[in-house]
This record gives sequence, structure tokens and C-alpha cells, in this order.
Amino acid sequence: MKKFLSIIIACCFVISCFAQEHLSFKGIPITGSMTAFCKTLSQKGFTKIGSEKNITIFKGDFTGRQATVGVGATDDGKNVHSVVVFFDESSEWRTLVNTYDYYKDIYTRKYGEPAACKEYNPSSQDSNISLMYELGQGTVTYGAAWSVTGGTIEISIEKSGYSNGMVVIKYRDAQNVEAKIQRDIDDI
Repeated sequence: MKKFLSIIIACCFVISCFAQEHLSFKGIPITGSMTAFCKTLSQKGFTKIGSEKNITIFKGDFTGRQATVGVGATDDGKNVHSVVVFFDESSEWRTLVNTYDYYKDIYTRKYGEPAACKEYNPSSQDSNISLMYELGQGTVTYGAAWSVTGGTIEISIEKSGYSNGMVVIKYRDAQNVEAKIQRDIDDI
């Protein structure tokens, strides 16, 4: 009887995972064919600037700011599973933190407190040079993540180039990422 109950519970979990909604970016569900997703993104005013392997890159307006948007597809290039927003690089720590804080605030207003958040810069000095040096060394951790209906959204400050950084927002659709992981597991 116990084994039967655990099988039923496992089946209900699998069914609930597949019944779950997909995560959306700018109102577009992150699911289906890469071609259809990219066409819809273009219709929303984004301009395709290139593609390589399973990633297609766009430029466009995201919340009133120009941004670069990368759309990630499964290994076969057919289905979309993630979207990443890249804001312009900056060599100014204050600019990076202000942008990060703004987006963290608006995502918190929409989705509630982040499921995880770590904001740490070990610099003992409050100078831009020291703060950006630590970012360049990879010792800075500035990020927040939300578990939302359909997937996860993460915001972070990342190193970009030798002495610059950028704010990055990642959208990952839970169902499509899990399907990719399962295909990878089956492949090993």
C-alpha cells in the first residue's frame, strides 16, 4: 500500500509540473519553437542582431531602457527555454548598483521578496576603483532570485570585460529547462 501511495504521489507531482504555466517574458510565454518566439519578440519592437548556435540576440526597449536580449534554445535549436536581458556595461559601481536596486525593487513589487538574495562586495574602501576591482576579481556577489509561476527570474551584477560590469536579468522556464535536463540525463 505504501509503495502504491508513493507512486500516486509521484504521478500527481509529474502531472502538476506539466500542468504548470510557462514563464513569460514581455507577455510572451517562454515555450514552443524558437522561430515563433523570436518572431513575436520582433513584433514587440526588438531587432534581431545575430545568432550563434542555440542563441539569438536582439536589441530593444525593456522597461524604457535599451537592452540586449538573448533567447536560448534547446540543444537542437528548436524550442526556446530561457531569455537573458543585458544592460549596457558600466565602469561605475554606483550606476551598476542603482540599476540593480531598481530592478530588484520592481521585481519584488511584482513577485514578492526574493527566494534568495546575496549582496556582498568585500572592498574595504568606498571608492569606485576599489569596488570595480573587486567585481573584476570575481569576489563580488550581487544577486537576487525569484521562484515564480513557471520558472525562475534572477537579477545580478556581473563582470563584463576588464574593468566593467553589467546588470543581467535571467528568465528560465521550469518545464523547458527540466525537459532539457531530462534529455541530457537520458543521453549519459
